[in-house]
Amino acid sequence: MTRIGKGPWARTFAAALADEGAPELTVEDLRIEPGLITAQVDGCAVTISAPTVPPRIWAAMTSYARNRGPLEQAVRGETQSVQLEHLMTQDWDEPLVPREAAVVRTCSCDAGGACAHVAALARTFAGEIDRDPATLLRWRGCLDAAAPAADDPWRGGEPPEVGASTGRPLQSVLHRLGPSGIAHGAGDLVDALAPAYAALADRPD
Repeated sequence: MTRIGKGPWARTFAAALADEGAPELTVEDLRIEPGLITAQVDGCAVTISAPTVPPRIWAAMTSYARNRGPLEQAVRGETQSVQLEHLMTQDWDEPLVPREAAVVRTCSCDAGGACAHVAALARTFAGEIDRDPATLLRWRGCLDAAAPAADDPWRGGEPPEVGASTGRPLQSVLHRLGPSGIAHGAGDLVDALAPAYAALADRPD
C-alpha cells in the first residue's frame, strides 16, 4: 500500500483525513481558499474546512523566523518544515496542520463526511501540499494574514482572552521572539526586559 504524502505536512494531513485504503476517485474543480477546500468528487460536492490561524500568531511566527534559514523558507511556503509545525503546536497551541477535531468535512452524499469522496479530496490536497507547500499556508489563512499598518508601529490587534497558565518558563516569549534589534546599553532591549518579566511574576495578585 502506497503511503500518502511525501513531506511532513502532507503526511500529517493525510494521516488525519485521508484513508490509504480508500479508492482513488477523480477530483475536479479543486478550490483552495482560507479555511476552505472544495471540489467535485465523482459527482459529489465535497468540502474540508477549518478555522484559520489568527493573524497575530502568524505575524509573531514570521517575525521569529526572520533570518533563520530553513524556518524562514518554511513560513514563505517554500518547504515543509517539522520545526515550524513543532513551534506552532508547542509555543502557540495552534498546529499548522489542524487537529482532526477542528476540521469539518461534508459531502453531498454524507453530511458527516465519512465517505470515500472526502478521503479522495484529502488525498488530493496532500498531493498539492507536496507539489507546493504554500498550499497548506493558503488554506490556513497564513498568506493572507493581516499585519499592522506600516505607518503605525504601535497599532495592534485585539488582546486575546487570558486562559490558564501554560506552565512555560517566564522568559519563553522573549526567547521565542529573539533579539529586538533595539540597542539598550551594551546589549539588546530584550536583555533589559528579562528582569522585568521576573519582577512582574513575583507581584501578588
